[in-house]
Amino acid sequence: MNDNNFQISIERSEHISSIAQESITWKQPLQITNRKARFPGFHQRKIHYKAGQGVKAGYMPLPSDLLIHESVPMKLSDGVTLYSDIFIPTRFENLSEQRKPGKGVPAIVAWSPYGKQAGTQLLSDFPFHCGVPPSTVSSLQKWEGPDPAFWCSYDYAIINVDIRGTYTSEGDASVCSHTEASDGAEFITWVSQQPWCNGKVALSGNSWLAVCQWKIASLRPAGLAAVAPWEGLGDLYRDAICKGGIPDTGFVQAITSAFAGQGQLEDMAAGLDKSNGLWDAYWEDKRSVVERINVPIYAVACWTSLAHTPGTLRAWRNVPNSVPKWLRVHNTMEWPDYYEHRNIQDLKRFYDFYLKGIDTNWLATPKIRLSVLNFGMGLQPDTVDRAESEWPLARTKYVKHFLTSHNTLSLTPPNESSEIKYGATSGSAVFEYTIPDNIETTGYPRCRLHVSSPDHTEIDIFVQIEKYTAGPRPRRVGTLVIRPKTGPWAYLLKLMHDWQIGTTKLGLLYHWGSDGRLRASHATARIIEDDFDKIEPRYRHEKRNMLESGEIRCLDIPMRPYGLWWEKGDVLRFTIKGEPVIPFAIPGTKGPSIDNKGMHVIHCGGKGEESSCLVLPIV
Repeated sequence: MNDNNFQISIERSEHISSIAQESITWKQPLQITNRKARFPGFHQRKIHYKAGQGVKAGYMPLPSDLLIHESVPMKLSDGVTLYSDIFIPTRFENLSEQRKPGKGVPAIVAWSPYGKQAGTQLLSDFPFHCGVPPSTVSSLQKWEGPDPAFWCSYDYAIINVDIRGTYTSEGDASVCSHTEASDGAEFITWVSQQPWCNGKVALSGNSWLAVCQWKIASLRPAGLAAVAPWEGLGDLYRDAICKGGIPDTGFVQAITSAFAGQGQLEDMAAGLDKSNGLWDAYWEDKRSVVERINVPIYAVACWTSLAHTPGTLRAWRNVPNSVPKWLRVHNTMEWPDYYEHRNIQDLKRFYDFYLKGIDTNWLATPKIRLSVLNFGMGLQPDTVDRAESEWPLARTKYVKHFLTSHNTLSLTPPNESSEIKYGATSGSAVFEYTIPDNIETTGYPRCRLHVSSPDHTEIDIFVQIEKYTAGPRPRRVGTLVIRPKTGPWAYLLKLMHDWQIGTTKLGLLYHWGSDGRLRASHATARIIEDDFDKIEPRYRHEKRNMLESGEIRCLDIPMRPYGLWWEKGDVLRFTIKGEPVIPFAIPGTKGPSIDNKGMHVIHCGGKGEESSCLVLPIV
């Protein structure tokens, strides 16, 4: 995107933002005085740590001396003040001291609403410390952010920011908006101009800290040298809050209910209600225009994430190929992957090259690295990366597996049409296929279903692929994504997996397969920008076209991108249902707002190659 087109695109984003601002509903955030906020108090001071010191019992001792400048103010152009904690090598006792060129350090910014220190979420709040051994981190890291102990020991500064409207930073907190991105862009430029900085700034972090990177980088702030969005997304509507056009605000509400501040907080669930669950300027304001990005990118995704995989892969793909970009897709889970020592060292090679100008041979790194899932290995997946040259893989064959009246999948479409019915609110239709040879399915599964509802003008469809063992007592096979390091716990969790005991209550620990969903009234208007729409169907979601009496509607349902190894004899189970086949991984999270009644009818066969089918990406 040239400078002229970039400026036109920015002006469009600003116009959309002004419209979106009028639609915002505000609510009160968690008060910083609430114990859940874990507010450490407002201090403007310096804290010195010594090498070998343990900040918290049981955590990694600091590898080097470290200095924290707490609650450093930065005033935005509209007068709002943000506060950040700057973790930096101890020679930077005075942040305002002018230094000779080349004597500054690069900065890595962790931009999020979770708190500069402590905050509402900690690794210790989750089972098995999120799969991150406490001995591998210092406890100075903010939630899902980089560990200052590691980076400061290699002459980087880490900056933990309280974004607008959170904790003691001023203003009201709008979420994933152009306003938030503009704040981030201003902040990065300010950091790059500080006397202690070498002029190079990067962004780092997982999940929310990755989502904001796509938005901020799209504004091309001066001083931004690289980004590393680890498990994020670029389109809040399609990837999180209204997947497939079905409102599903529970997860986002659970996250934002932990945002602490003294101003107001944007209520996105109310925003979805105002838009009647449809795409409009409010949601366009929360989409990242990644086509504008012009700095190097190291993006990471995993097959097991319920929130981040499609959005990360789509954002990475839509960044222009002229931009230096790398992608790694792993088969474990985002938290342990982000703090895994070998991955931190890999990220350091990337930052050293682009922020320090050190020849780390980074350019020899394969543009794409993949590690597919192998459930056959039990609960300990193979984590060996393999190099690829493109995504999606050009050698992929998208093979149709047709639904039959015998509840099986066939490589040949049935000549005769048939119907399979299930209760729209409580039943399901299940189809099975025995894998004839060892295969790998890596890419974008999808399905085409011809459906009708004799009792209602709407159909909400949920689909799921699962892997089962063969034999008279088939057993569902998955993977453990948060793995304990102790033998007894690992043994117990494997027993629970094998006997399917309590796995729903411990849903965050296990992963079972690719899924998808679609609201039938949203399936008539697609976004057709390129041939990729044939692989991952995309919809406009701008209006609902309700079903007429007796209408059979064809639904092309995208499923979560996936990489999985199948052994000969494994059984693929494909389930169609009127609600999520597998409950959301975090028990207690409010489920989607579903619009189903009566019966659903799946129409199988009778349409040749256009018959109802599951499409698998076989490589």
